Amino acid sequence: MSSTMKLYRGKFLLLGFMTLFIIATLIVVRTDQTIRKKIREKSFAAPTEYYTSPKKFYVGQVYSLSDFEKHFQRHHYRLRDFGAPISEGDFAIGDSNQCQGAIQLSERPYNCVTFKSRFNRDLYILALNEWNQVTHVFKGESLQSVLFAETEAESFAQYLGNKPTLQQRRELGEIPRYCLDAVVAIEDPDFLNHQGISLRGLARALIANLKNLRWSQGGSTITQQLVKNYFLTPEKTLTRKITEIIISLILEFRISKDDILETYLNIIYLGQQGVFEVRGYGSAAEYYFQKPLESLNLGECALLAAVVNSPGRFNPFTKPERARLRKEKVLQQMLTHQMIDQEEFDMANQEPLPAKAKRTFASSAPYFVDAVKKRLKDLGFKETAGLKVYTSLDPQAQQFAQRAVKESLKYFEENRAPIQRIKEEQNLNLEAVLISSNPLTGEITSLVGGRNFATSPYNRAIDGHRQVGSIIKPIVYLTALQSPKENGETYKPLSLIDNSPFTLEYDAQTWSPRNYDKTFSEPVPLFYALKESMNVPTARLATQIGLEGVIETARKLGVTSELKPFPSLSLGAFELKPIEVLQVYSTISQLGQKKPLRLIKKVENHFRDIIYEEDSSLSEVGDPKTFAVLVGMMKETLLSGTGR
Repeated sequence: MSSTMKLYRGKFLLLGFMTLFIIATLIVVRTDQTIRKKIREKSFAAPTEYYTSPKKFYVGQVYSLSDFEKHFQRHHYRLRDFGAPISEGDFAIGDSNQCQGAIQLSERPYNCVTFKSRFNRDLYILALNEWNQVTHVFKGESLQSVLFAETEAESFAQYLGNKPTLQQRRELGEIPRYCLDAVVAIEDPDFLNHQGISLRGLARALIANLKNLRWSQGGSTITQQLVKNYFLTPEKTLTRKITEIIISLILEFRISKDDILETYLNIIYLGQQGVFEVRGYGSAAEYYFQKPLESLNLGECALLAAVVNSPGRFNPFTKPERARLRKEKVLQQMLTHQMIDQEEFDMANQEPLPAKAKRTFASSAPYFVDAVKKRLKDLGFKETAGLKVYTSLDPQAQQFAQRAVKESLKYFEENRAPIQRIKEEQNLNLEAVLISSNPLTGEITSLVGGRNFATSPYNRAIDGHRQVGSIIKPIVYLTALQSPKENGETYKPLSLIDNSPFTLEYDAQTWSPRNYDKTFSEPVPLFYALKESMNVPTARLATQIGLEGVIETARKLGVTSELKPFPSLSLGAFELKPIEVLQVYSTISQLGQKKPLRLIKKVENHFRDIIYEEDSSLSEVGDPKTFAVLVGMMKETLLSGTGR
């Protein structure tokens, strides 16, 4: 080989090594930055937390002082003297004189309650009369009169990626010393001394693997287990192991042992309850012992440390003997390392294992959460880990909605022969949708998009298009009430509409609407045609006022789906999403005051900074008097029409 070729080969090798070095350096730097950011924000494997709409106290509601006290105590509010400074999470109860001095009403309150909300951090004062009825609600330091007060929201779902999760983050100081000692004793006795890896442990694992001719041990420290659980996949390869070691060294260099142990104990997988992953010591204490983490004793801490190694293999509910032996091994390790004495060992070792978990978890409002996730995506949230998402969900309304869908589907499938036939012959299940809102606030209180999210995750409430049929008719009549006739007169409830047969020609087609009972009659009043849901008068009316006008009215009310000015539009021969229909009827119910429907109230990051708030402003889309006339006509549908 010539000297020139050797020179070129040397240069290529040098260039290759430099390239590898640069790539490795970039990987290390990026990993280092990620580690520091995650630890600083305490967002290692942090779930996305979903909260219900906050509890509301409305003007006119009856709520006794004892009810207020129980509510605030249950949510860990602190009782203060009335008149003393009120901080977030404080409440106070005042007598008549104290209340009058604070809010000075013309009618002296019998009692009053003041608190500072954990949800919106606003100060509220509620005045009560002698019958425990809330007569006034004031908000803010300037005491503005409002319709309701909002307390705190409650967590109803947590997701780690797409997995339902139970996780309660705890500071290291909140975790009992026995629990810290137990997990260190069994998982990594040299934790305080090594720099991320244990050479002794790696050597022991290597010997065991060579002896068994397979990957049977990993020799992992707590730091390595943290890296493996967060940064890496569970595959067992030499490349992954080397990467694990490198990241562990970086982790130990950048952060303290306390931060590593705290993070580890908050994210470690500790069991499965149904579809929920139990992660971290906080949730594990509730799951296995039905008690808060800070109240665990030595034996319970030893059992949690036993479960850490393999939650399935050492589950005390399903594998009690294995769990007992592993717990004893944990206690023996603690004794060996002088973390406990013999008396403590004996007492803890004799404690019985916990009984089967009494608490059961069900998948919490999965269609609602799916809708919220899609809304977050639309808002540009690419990463949601660690976020607190405050939604509009009313847990009681959601419970009723889910039950109504389930029971209604069962009734129809058991009592309708055509449905039974389709189910048997085509192996198809009937589906249903239920979505409700509070028209005063625009908050969607419940949402069910199908029979079962696990088997049919398609969310029909927000994604499904269905023909709306007669649901469109109030839009037609509202457009008429806002439109003049050819003679300049306005349409009124008693205005007559022709109910005789007619045919329309359009796009080389003909269309001849018919009434449901296939009969015709003399002209009928506007209100009568609506309450009886008559097709012919409605179609005539739509063509007279103009289909483009009907479409314009629909847009103002909240329809976003495509609409075309075909004659059949007047009878609902087009498709809308259920959530659009809800927006339309919510606007009608508020006499033209349009409140955009909301799934999300606000989003907070780990530091409780509000990074998004949903717009709650309203707009007026028409004359309230005209809407009032329409609502009056619609009421007749229930009193004497087709809705009777």
